[in-house]
Amino acid sequence: MDNQHTWLRDVRLALQRGDFINAIASLEKIAQIAKESGDNGAAARHLGNLALTTYRFGNSNQALGYFEEALEYARADNDPMTENGLLGNMGNILREVRRFDDAIEYLNHALMISQQLGDVRGRGIWLSNLGLVYDDLHQPHEAIPLHEQSIKAAKRLHDKAALSTRHANLGNSYIETGEYLKAAQQFQEALKLSIELGDKDGEAFRTGIIGNVYAEYARQLLPDEAATPYFSQALEYYGKAMPLMRAIGDNASEAEVVRSIGNVLADAGQYDDAAEYLNVAQQMFETLGLRRQAKHNRTTLTRLIEFLEHDSS
Repeated sequence: MDNQHTWLRDVRLALQRGDFINAIASLEKIAQIAKESGDNGAAARHLGNLALTTYRFGNSNQALGYFEEALEYARADNDPMTENGLLGNMGNILREVRRFDDAIEYLNHALMISQQLGDVRGRGIWLSNLGLVYDDLHQPHEAIPLHEQSIKAAKRLHDKAALSTRHANLGNSYIETGEYLKAAQQFQEALKLSIELGDKDGEAFRTGIIGNVYAEYARQLLPDEAATPYFSQALEYYGKAMPLMRAIGDNASEAEVVRSIGNVLADAGQYDDAAEYLNVAQQMFETLGLRRQAKHNRTTLTRLIEFLEHDSS
C-alpha cells in the first residue's frame, strides 16, 4: 500500500510537470501491483488512468489497449460504474480517431449502463458525445434528438457549463440541416449561459456565431426583401462580437468578424461600406501574417472593386 501511495504521488508530480513519460511509467507500476495483489477494482481504475494518460501523450492505440484490459478487471470486480466510465471514455477516443462505428457501439453500451445505474451525469455526457459522432458523420437528424436529451440531463443537474456547450452542439446540428433560426435560438441560449458563467471566450465566439447564422439565413431568403432584417440582425451581433474578440485578445477572430461584416454589407447591396470593411480586414490579416485569410479576402475585395468600377462607368 505504501508503494502505491509513493507511485501515486510520483504520478501526480509528473503530471503537474507535464512529464507524461514518468507518469505513465508510475501508473504501469501501480497497475501491476494491483493486478498482482488480486485487487481487480484498483487494477481497473489504475489501468483506466493509465489509458487516459497514454492518450494525452498521443498514443491512442495503446490507450485503447489499456482500456480493454481495464474493462476486463472492472467486469471481474462486478463494478458497473467503473465499466460505464471506461466504455464512455473509449467511445470518446474512438470518435477522435474516427472509428465511428466502434464509437457508437461503446457509447451506446455506456448509455445502457448509465441508464441502469440512474447516472444522470454520465448519461448526459454519453448522449452528448454520441450526438457529436453523428455530427461528424454528417447525420444531423440522428444527432439532434441526442443533443436534446443531453440538454435535459444538464438541466436536471443545473449544470450551466454543460448546458451551454450542449445548446451550442444542438445549434451546430441545426446549421447542418439548414434550419438557421432554430440554430440561432440554441446559440442564444448558449450565449446567455456563457454570460452568466463569466465565460468571456464563449460569449465572444457565440456572439459571432449568431451573426453568422443570421447572415446565412438572410442569404437563403435573397433576393426577397425579407432578408433585410436578418442582415441587420447579423450586423448587430457582429458589432457586439468585435469588441468582445478584442477584449480576449483574439485579433484573428476579430479580423474574421470585420470580414464577415464586409460580406454581409455586400450581400445587402451596400457596396461602398462593404469595400471599407473588407479593406480594414485585409490590413488586419496582413498585419497578423494570416496569408490564407488575406488571400481569400483580397479575392472578394478585388471582385467588389471591379464591380464598383464597372457600375460607375
